[in-house]
Amino acid sequence: MKKSLTVFSALLMLTSVGAGIPAVQLGTTPVTAQAAKLNAAKLANGKYSVKYGIYKTGTTTASEAAQYFKTKAAVSVKNKKATVTLTVTKAGNQFIQSMTLGGKTAKVTKKANGNTYRFTNVNLKKAHTLAFSLAVPMNGKVVTMKQAATLKFKTSTLAATTKVKLSTKKVKAKAKKVTGKTTKGAKVTVKRGKTTLGKTTTKKTTYKVKLKKAVKKNWKLKVTATKAGYKTVTKTITVAK
Repeated sequence: MKKSLTVFSALLMLTSVGAGIPAVQLGTTPVTAQAAKLNAAKLANGKYSVKYGIYKTGTTTASEAAQYFKTKAAVSVKNKKATVTLTVTKAGNQFIQSMTLGGKTAKVTKKANGNTYRFTNVNLKKAHTLAFSLAVPMNGKVVTMKQAATLKFKTSTLAATTKVKLSTKKVKAKAKKVTGKTTKGAKVTVKRGKTTLGKTTTKKTTYKVKLKKAVKKNWKLKVTATKAGYKTVTKTITVAK
């Protein structure tokens, strides 16, 4: 891959000097711990983000190509199939003409601050060959070149990006229920401190949680909505008169 190294190093120099954009230091991004690890092979329908690494083929050394990509990919899952969108940097727009992932051609959306490349039915647990068609300035001409690297998803960083919806109606003293709206299919739990007062799984966008006992004025209640594929949301409400 010496040729690949030379091409991307040259592009990096062109970007940082010619275009006035500073080069980014190569390296891996620390993994952010999650409360619950998501199974990359069994994701619920929803939207996620995931970090990934781009490496020189056959190595664990970061490729110069990584400089031209945002650090996270957007993932959309439907019926267990993942659609992945990679976003290049503004500098990457100058050189990357087309791209394939595991032999699949991307659907490109052009954006001034960084084009996006969308791939369907992607196995997040697999390493993929990321191939490029590059437009490289050489001796006053633009030469088209083909290069490749290896892309691996850091599945431990998978995180849902869409929040579950949650609203609550006013709760008065002596009430034995909490009502409001949430995302269909969400589980809603009501707690006072560490004590669970009630919970329900919704079949509609409205919910009603029956409580084990009547609430009292000024009690602080924590209402939490959870659903697979969504970010959990918690709201604290104070019981009124």
